[in-house]
Amino acid sequence: MSPGRQNATHAEIVAALRQGHSNLRIARDLHCDKHRVARIRRELGIPNTPLQPLTLEEKWASKTRPVDGGHLEWTGERAKATGTPLMRYKGDTYSPAAIAFEKHHGRPARGYVKADCDYPHCVAPDHVNDTAARESDRLRTRAERGLGDIPATCVSGHSMSKHAKFKADGTAYCGRCKVLDKRAQRDPSAPRRIRLLPTSVDEAFARHAEPAEDGHIRWTGRTSHTTPTVSFANTVHSAYKIAFRIEHGREPEGTVTSRCDMPYCVAAAHLEDRPMRQDRRQQERRARQQERKLDRLYARIFGSAA
Repeated sequence: MSPGRQNATHAEIVAALRQGHSNLRIARDLHCDKHRVARIRRELGIPNTPLQPLTLEEKWASKTRPVDGGHLEWTGERAKATGTPLMRYKGDTYSPAAIAFEKHHGRPARGYVKADCDYPHCVAPDHVNDTAARESDRLRTRAERGLGDIPATCVSGHSMSKHAKFKADGTAYCGRCKVLDKRAQRDPSAPRRIRLLPTSVDEAFARHAEPAEDGHIRWTGRTSHTTPTVSFANTVHSAYKIAFRIEHGREPEGTVTSRCDMPYCVAAAHLEDRPMRQDRRQQERRARQQERKLDRLYARIFGSAA
């Protein structure tokens, strides 16, 4: 307890418990020991209150404020660098704009979600769009304006089938050129760095698989707990499963584990899926049975000879 703060009375704690507050909140609000609160809760037979009684949408709604023009202002946490709204819920971080989109459209957002209105970081469900919806709307606007087919290449020769982006009025522009122009504006003297993205999950895997001694393959990429991972197309894959598939030409069954003594080794010869583990354990069991059988046989022969 902090100096100068008076402890709560038994009656105050009981009143807070009957109001449905959690042990932690009562201890924080009344400056008392949470274990004392828990003991009184047990004595009174009052059930525990979850730390987060609100649903995801209820918490989202509690952090919004209506603004003139049908806009919805986010009153909760924001990213420090950009001011973009964010919300934490039960250990995970969510985009309030993405929650608003799913609330309005009935499906999860695809790509980046932002408001099409002029209110900064508006989270009104009918004002936000994801990447797929924005592109669809702008292509429809382009068709309504009769702007014709999209050029095959931009003025710099980039493929528009790959890099085409669209303004709100349906006008097409080259996304690659825009990225390069921004880099040049930041530092005109700096050489333009071209980082080619992997075109397949196998290529993404190969970039972080480094041959080592004794047939090992060292993983230099990311890991999650005890599993090497590969990120490709906004999806996280097990590097063990990719290595297994490349080597055996089939998808693994069940979890893929390494029998190797090198941490995070992804050599396919050192990996096994569930059927392979079952076969190995069965072979080991048969070998032990055979060994015991031979031991008994040798014992009988030796005993007879003696």
